[in-house]
Parts: sequence; structure tokens; C-alpha cells
Amino acid sequence: MTKVLNARTIVISSDRLDDCKEYLDSEFHLMVDHALSVGWSLDEVVVALSGLAEEEITVPERAITLH
Repeated sequence: MTKVLNARTIVISSDRLDDCKEYLDSEFHLMVDHALSVGWSLDEVVVALSGLAEEEITVPERAITLH
């Protein structure tokens, strides 16, 4: 039998998600542009940001309660 640790369901309102993406958009692009300006490739930046987001979601102490 497979044991699943720290399993949770993430439920997100599409309206709130769109608003959040819009809110974060300009800061996100500034961060990407800054990383590019100091020599990182776009592929490196995107993979690094994706990894950071994944790490943030998997932290058990951060209870995600989205609706």
C-alpha cells in the first residue's frame, strides 16, 4: 500500500487567480528582466522560478486554504 504524506487538495477560484496574476504580473516581469540583465538565460530564470514556486507549495507548515 502506498502512503501519501502531507496530501492536500488545492482549490482556487478562477476569478481570484486571474486577479492575482494581474496583480503580480509587473513585479514578475521586473524580476525576470533583472535576472536576465545580470546574465542568467531565460530558460534558467523560468526553471528557477518554477522550482521556487514548487518548493513554496510543498512546505507542510504553509497551509494552503484557497477557495
